[in-house]
Amino acid sequence: MRWLWLILVLVSCSCSERTPDVELADDPRIVSLSPAASIMLRDAGLEGFVVGRHGWDAVLDQSLPVAGDQTGLDYERLIGLDPTHVVIEWGSRELPERLVLLAESRGFELVSIDTLTLADIAASYAEICVTFHEHADGIADTGLFDPTEAAREGWGSVLLVVATSPSVDCLGPGSAHHELLVAGGFTPALDEGAPWMTLSLEDVIRLDPACIVLVQPGGSPDAGAGTLDERLGPLARTDITAVRRGRVVLIDDPTALIPSTNLVGVAETMRGRLVALGPLPSPP
Repeated sequence: MRWLWLILVLVSCSCSERTPDVELADDPRIVSLSPAASIMLRDAGLEGFVVGRHGWDAVLDQSLPVAGDQTGLDYERLIGLDPTHVVIEWGSRELPERLVLLAESRGFELVSIDTLTLADIAASYAEICVTFHEHADGIADTGLFDPTEAAREGWGSVLLVVATSPSVDCLGPGSAHHELLVAGGFTPALDEGAPWMTLSLEDVIRLDPACIVLVQPGGSPDAGAGTLDERLGPLARTDITAVRRGRVVLIDDPTALIPSTNLVGVAETMRGRLVALGPLPSPP
């Protein structure tokens, strides 16, 4: 992933070397059809060029017109916004044929991103910075995505939990958050499975994680009433090591579950709070 960081450094240098007499290209008109893309655009200093947003966008000016979401696009509004670029995240699906045809007929560029893994996030951010390098003026440090930490002995396994009732929803292998845990030198409680996993209470008891990281954005339906026990729900009444020893940390950043460049801050917070717990006491 270091080559991606090199691209960002080169982009940053090219931006910092601008002089007032250099004529920039016409200002872009960007429609962001991805909450993750909106965060990248903000972190690259490009939010002032965004003219339309995704329906679930969490960081841009909420007065900006909504041009669609994952369930569908508002093509009439999109035409009215007259974009030069549309940044979209559509997963493994083919881009909507109507959107592709509209881009050809209206002359705007489609910038497709992917954010499933940390490598995807870094590559997508690099693409955005390169695409808009004449106007980008802020470069996020994605270096924390690299697995630079040695394995931490004595911390035991760590379970990443999103929701606790009626089931225990966890972030597993293949998710960016799982990769952040590994990059920090910690041992995930789930080493097999999918990016999003639903466990029963009995499953968690069998795993007996030594630490739990609650990834619950403030204000979300899963955040509970606020106290840690309330957020833990049924887990708070178990005798698993993490609960018994009070080794539970909370990540409640409002964008904590959006896989984008905001995960740089999530990585710092997660590592700092887990390190503060220290290793488990040695058995007598």
